[in-house]
Amino acid sequence: MPIIKVQSLDNLQKIVEQLKKEGKKIVHCHGCFDIVHYGHVRHFMSAKEQGDILIVTVTQDKFVRKGPGRPYFSEDIRMHMISSLQCVDYVALNQWETAVEIIKILKPDVYVKGKEVVENGNVDMVQGENGKISNIKAEEEAVLSVGGRLHFTEEITFSSTRIINQITENVPDEAKIYFGALKSKYSADDIINQLEHLRGIKVLVIGDAIIDEYVYCEQMERSGKEPLIAYHLLNSELQAGGVFAASNHIAGFTNHIELITCMGNNSHYEFLKGKLKNGIQTHLFLQNESKTLVKRRYVDNYKRQKLFELYSSKGIEIGKLNEGEIIKCIERVLPQVDMILITDFGHGMLTPAMIDTLMNSNKFVALNCQLNAGNLGYNFITKYRRANFISLNEREIRLPMQEKNSDISVPIEKLNKILNADSINITMGKHGSILYHKGNYYRAPAFTKDPIDTIGAGDAVLSLLSLLTYKGFDPELVSFIGNCVGAIAVRTVGNRESIDSIEMNKFVKYIMK
Repeated sequence: MPIIKVQSLDNLQKIVEQLKKEGKKIVHCHGCFDIVHYGHVRHFMSAKEQGDILIVTVTQDKFVRKGPGRPYFSEDIRMHMISSLQCVDYVALNQWETAVEIIKILKPDVYVKGKEVVENGNVDMVQGENGKISNIKAEEEAVLSVGGRLHFTEEITFSSTRIINQITENVPDEAKIYFGALKSKYSADDIINQLEHLRGIKVLVIGDAIIDEYVYCEQMERSGKEPLIAYHLLNSELQAGGVFAASNHIAGFTNHIELITCMGNNSHYEFLKGKLKNGIQTHLFLQNESKTLVKRRYVDNYKRQKLFELYSSKGIEIGKLNEGEIIKCIERVLPQVDMILITDFGHGMLTPAMIDTLMNSNKFVALNCQLNAGNLGYNFITKYRRANFISLNEREIRLPMQEKNSDISVPIEKLNKILNADSINITMGKHGSILYHKGNYYRAPAFTKDPIDTIGAGDAVLSLLSLLTYKGFDPELVSFIGNCVGAIAVRTVGNRESIDSIEMNKFVKYIMK
């Protein structure tokens, strides 16, 4: 009877236990293995020489963070591709982001990696108990803890990422040309090392509290009595949006965040406590007469298409007593921070008196003033009188500047005269972005063709670019990193995940190959 190579983790654990009782030596390899090439085959053959049974575990699709359009092949295809190799005895899917947990479950005698992982040690980082450590170090500690050892193969190496970057259609041609030009000025390591300089920045983040909810539905038959499309409710998920999402993005790069916002009597406080990252000091005010805004989006689960959006309230109406307390909090926090990030979604949090307090400070100000279904035409960026860095989408600058069809430089320069901003970043969807900095323009194409969800991407771009601009990064790098952030953000649903330095470093490393 032929052996079934592809196994569930539970079954594989039992198989390994039996094989060990029979005296077999277990060898374990783990990775993405997106395109199985000659280098992989040599790696597996060399690994098999270290024992009797070779097990290969594969990274789940959702944990593959190697740039736009990755993985190229689904987890099922990747597992079955590997199982076809004669030297491989068993294949399973890893349920975790790293191999640490699965090593502890399978308890291999030898855990095998290619020598190239040592070169990527400063990129492939994970969060350990005592801070960040290299992924390979965490895996080595895991295999040693179960009585095994780490072994490196010395076979010829190829890069699946480089191969895919050359053949994939998920990266626009314009982006490939752009990457080529950038590589002549910067290496991936240059960029990654500069990102580490953001760690000490102290940030005040202030803005609207929003809870994002995604409700997944399945289409049924048309109603028998009325011309309605009926849907069956499947499940839903809550996400920390608005000012919380921006704070989480920033917390991925620096550990000093003061968050100020106001919530209603449906505060979702317990939910939020589990969603905010370490390093965020919260100053949450309660307005009992109002409700925290929940933006509920109904999604066709099969098509992954949004059907409609429902606002649970019109936002927060700040009372005079609360307004005074929040202003006192702002004044108390300002001396402790280097810069201010204002995320104004136009839902009532930022009153004119609060804005005056923020504008009167001498701190670096980064600003977004969003136009959305709840405030269109009533939340223009011109209600602010200064900013050092501004990030908007094209509509958010054209509408207040009353420039519908002109070249994008026209509204940018009009806004600059009003707010005297050193840097203005405009995101333009599939057309990429344009950054204005002290009279010069820096254009960058979109880095991906197939966004999953654009909700929250602008907030992610604003959050990281505000840090870069405060730190004085080369504007060309600011523009590049902004589009990296956008490409990462549109690959996840809404604000389900925030961006951090580990993910950014991996993305930069892989697209710059």
